[in-house]
Amino acid sequence: MTTTSLTTNRAKRRWSQTLKNYWLDIALFFAFIIDMNTRFTGIPIHEWLGIGFGIALIYHLLLHWDWIISISRRLLRRLPSGQRLRYVIDLALFLDIVVLTMTGIWISEVAMRQLGIPVSPSFFWRRVHELTADFAIWLVALHLALDWKWIVSTTKRYIWQPLTRRWPAKQQGDTA
Repeated sequence: MTTTSLTTNRAKRRWSQTLKNYWLDIALFFAFIIDMNTRFTGIPIHEWLGIGFGIALIYHLLLHWDWIISISRRLLRRLPSGQRLRYVIDLALFLDIVVLTMTGIWISEVAMRQLGIPVSPSFFWRRVHELTADFAIWLVALHLALDWKWIVSTTKRYIWQPLTRRWPAKQQGDTA
């Protein structure tokens, strides 16, 4: 195998940035949905999933860092109103998730104790946690609505088209 074909094969196997973003977004969305239902998961899974969600969100931000910097620089200059709205919603969602994750850690009943970190839950932080969780639902819905066109086009490209791609028609003389 030549060096060129080896490089080409590696490039084909490597995920594109769009595909990484897409699957991370899907994982974050389902983790969020599952984590918001503590009756389904129970407190221990809810806490650990929430911590994992916070870590995955940091990775998500790192993947989008160039966009964040680019839009931040243009925020006060020429910028389409849709981009400005997306930026404000994403910033609000980020701040909300940070507060949600931190208050979740502060009111932890299981995860922090398992790590040997003493916490003393209080009514105030529990209430802030509940309010930011409720607000996160609305912000995630807005985030999805603003990105819906990208979600649909990326789903078509990476899921629908590969599943519906036709097999090459049999040529005359081929036997089954």
